[in-house]
Amino acid sequence: MKIIAKRVFFILAGFIILFSCTLQEPGIKTTTVNKQDSLYFSRLMFLGDDNVAGYQNLALTEKHQKYSFPAQIAKQGGTPDFQQPLMGYPGIGVLSPWGYGTIELYHLDNPETPDTRIPDPLIRAIPYEDYPDYDLNMPFTSEDVMTYPLPYSNLGVPGIVMEDILKGKTKLKSKSHTRMLDIILRNPLPEPYGELTSFQQAQLFHPSILVCWVGMNDVLNFAQYPEGDQPSIPEPTAGDYFAEKFAAMADSLKSLNVALLIGNVPDITDMPYFNTVPPIVIDSVTNMPYLDDNGNTVPLIGVEAGDKILTPAKGDIKRGYGIPEGILNGNGLPLPDDKILDVSEIALVRESVESYNASIDSICAKRKIPVVDIYTLYKELNTGLNEAGFIFTNTFISGGFFSLDGIHPSDLGNGILANEWIRAINSNFPVSIPPVNLFDLISELQPLVFDTTAVSKEY
Repeated sequence: MKIIAKRVFFILAGFIILFSCTLQEPGIKTTTVNKQDSLYFSRLMFLGDDNVAGYQNLALTEKHQKYSFPAQIAKQGGTPDFQQPLMGYPGIGVLSPWGYGTIELYHLDNPETPDTRIPDPLIRAIPYEDYPDYDLNMPFTSEDVMTYPLPYSNLGVPGIVMEDILKGKTKLKSKSHTRMLDIILRNPLPEPYGELTSFQQAQLFHPSILVCWVGMNDVLNFAQYPEGDQPSIPEPTAGDYFAEKFAAMADSLKSLNVALLIGNVPDITDMPYFNTVPPIVIDSVTNMPYLDDNGNTVPLIGVEAGDKILTPAKGDIKRGYGIPEGILNGNGLPLPDDKILDVSEIALVRESVESYNASIDSICAKRKIPVVDIYTLYKELNTGLNEAGFIFTNTFISGGFFSLDGIHPSDLGNGILANEWIRAINSNFPVSIPPVNLFDLISELQPLVFDTTAVSKEY
């Protein structure tokens, strides 16, 4: 049983994530495009939040930014000089205040638990102390990147809510209060520009195609556990307020008179972050459900039927929380409320997402702005999304689409997103650029999967 379970896991992970053993240098292949396509993609620009930025594994770092879906679309469209605010390794993210950057998959099965019947992945955060030259005050890959004289082509800002496309200038002058605004927008800009929002920087850029995907954090910043300097809000953005601010944003973007597309909001409750930790006691030795004397599973204390347990609760469970006294290392105390999304909160999140998307559809239809249905794309992951012959799911790690933080797309997931946006661009504008070749992308990503740089803190 142990051997079969682990073998199946490794086959899934290997097939979906690795596929090829090519050890070439990472770099998405460019394609040849015709003159008209080149004109359309000559000044490609993106506005949005975490997913647009290429944020994954709890941080923003060049290692993964180069595979952001905007970068992959730019490659396919032959966009010259597509600029991103590239961050050096180990990156900057929610764990930065604690002295850590990105997280890495160190082992598919933790060697410290050799008797597990189901693999127990070991994920650790990368400490800054292992990279003494890394400067949090200058996290860019180079001074040239930091001082690039134009707005970045990719102005995705991790952590922002939708309103900050028009409002956010700095951490203090924003709705979301994320320090990523200071880093990505680089305000104040040299005279005579002063402090400019994402939209105002897009005005200066004069894009030929503008893609905007934002709104996820209007619910995510409520639902997730607030780690480090991660923005948090006491409740999701109200539907009426979202509609009002979205209409203002849509009008502003439409005024630029460019080829414009907007994405809708996915249902975050389907993401691995909310669905990986089971509501029952797990034997830490076998990584299998703990069974009582009658052969029944034991529910975690503090968890009701229908609740979702957040991934950070793993740490509390390892310390005995949620486990009854007398069972394993249980201390008899319930799991903390902030590590659980209860039934009423789940309903609130889903109602908010449905309200946002109804407003997005209605507002964009009136303004003749194409909407890319990211919501449905993410829903298909629940049962299996077929892309280029591969089946991707929302299963943690082996599903292939999500990164190690269980919220943001992986490099491969970004390839799938790129193709969804490319299909929409080709359908709505007089261009025809080829999709990202996922076989090539998997081949290029293979060396990244086994990058086990020196790490220390288990996440």
